[in-house]
Amino acid sequence: MIGAYPLEPDVVNGGIESVTSTLVPALAENDDIERITVVRYHYGDATTDYRRIGPKAEVYYVRGQSCFRMLTRSFLDVRKARKLAAHTKPDVVHGQEIGCFGDVATRCGHRSVVTIHGLPHVESRMSARSLRERLRSGSMERMIRRVLRRAAVVISISEYDAGQVGQLIRGGKTSIANPTAPEFFALAPSLPTEPRLLFAGVMTPRKNVLGLVNAFAITHRRVPDARLVIAGPQPDPCYADTVRDRLSALGLRHCVDFVGLVDNCRLRSEIAAARAVVLFSHEETAPTLIAQAMAAGKPVIASRVGGVPEMVCHGETGLLVDAGDEGALAARMSALLSNQAWCLQMGQRGHEIALNRFSVDAVARRTVAAYRAAASHHPEVVSEEQEERMWSR
Repeated sequence: MIGAYPLEPDVVNGGIESVTSTLVPALAENDDIERITVVRYHYGDATTDYRRIGPKAEVYYVRGQSCFRMLTRSFLDVRKARKLAAHTKPDVVHGQEIGCFGDVATRCGHRSVVTIHGLPHVESRMSARSLRERLRSGSMERMIRRVLRRAAVVISISEYDAGQVGQLIRGGKTSIANPTAPEFFALAPSLPTEPRLLFAGVMTPRKNVLGLVNAFAITHRRVPDARLVIAGPQPDPCYADTVRDRLSALGLRHCVDFVGLVDNCRLRSEIAAARAVVLFSHEETAPTLIAQAMAAGKPVIASRVGGVPEMVCHGETGLLVDAGDEGALAARMSALLSNQAWCLQMGQRGHEIALNRFSVDAVARRTVAAYRAAASHHPEVVSEEQEERMWSR
C-alpha cells in the first residue's frame, strides 16, 4: 500500500491517514492477507525508517522526492517503490489516492488498485490563479488520467467521485466507503451535551472555515451559550491568520477554541463533547469526519456538495445547506443547538446507518475482494528500464 499513513502512532493528519491507519490492521486480520507493507513517503519529518504494526503489517517511511515531482512524474519515488516491491514481492499494489501516490502505485510493475480520495485535479483547477498554477493543474489532470487508465481496479468512495471520473477508468470498478475505527462507534449513544459545535479538518479555503466563522457569529447572537471548536492542521498560515483576525473583529475569540492538530484520543473527546459536527466546504468527496460523527451518534450540518448528500440525509441524520449560504448555515446551527432531543434522535439514526456502511470489518472484506479482482487482471507492465528509455528520448 502506498499513501499517507501516520508518522506517529495515533497522531492522524487528515482523512487519508485516518483511513489507512484504520484499514491496514483490519486487512492484516483477514485470513486471505499473508502480509501487508505500507510505503509512507516523508520529507524529513519521520522519526523512524520502519515500524511494525502487527505480526502481518509493517510500514516503511521512505524519504520522498521533494522537487520537480510533477515534471519528472515522481521518477525517484517510483524507483524506491519498485526497489521495495522487488524485495516484498506483492501480489497487488494499492495506491491510496489518484494523485502522485496513485501514480507511483500504478507504475510499480505489479497489478494495482487505487482508491479515489478526493479529486485533486478539480481542486487544483478551482484554486489555480496564475499561469504557473494553471499549467500545474493541466499536468495534474494528465497524471490522473494516466492513473485511472493503468489501474486494474479503481475504488470509488462515493457516487459523486465515480461519476466525475468513471469514463476515464479502463479496468474494474467498485464502490467501497471509507472505514471508521471502532473507537468512534463506541462513543454512541450520545449523551446530552452543552451547546457546542465541532469543525475538524484541514484549515484551507476549500473547507471555508471563514464562512463558518461568519455564520457562527449570527448563531452566537441567537444562542449566547454556543461554542465552536476548530480542530485540525493549518498548512496555510495566511488563511489561519485571516480566520483568527475575523474572529477578533467579530468579538468571538472567547467562544471559539483553536485546538490545532489533535491525536485520535483528543478527536474522539471533542466529538463526544459536541452537540453536532459542522462542515461548510465548497467541495468534498466523502469527508471522514462525517462518517466518524455518524458512528459516534452525532448529527452533521454540512454543505450540499460532492458526495456529502450521499452521507447526510437531510432532516434524518443531519441538515444540509447550500455551499456559501452563511445565513442558512447559521439557522441550521441555531436550530440544532436549541433542540437537544432532535440532535439525539438524528444522531441515533446516523449511528445505525454508519454500522452498515462504515464498519471496518465490512470495508476490509470488500477491499480484499477488490485485491482478488486486481490479481486476476493482466495489465501491460512497463519496466524501470523501459521507463528510463522513454524519459531519455
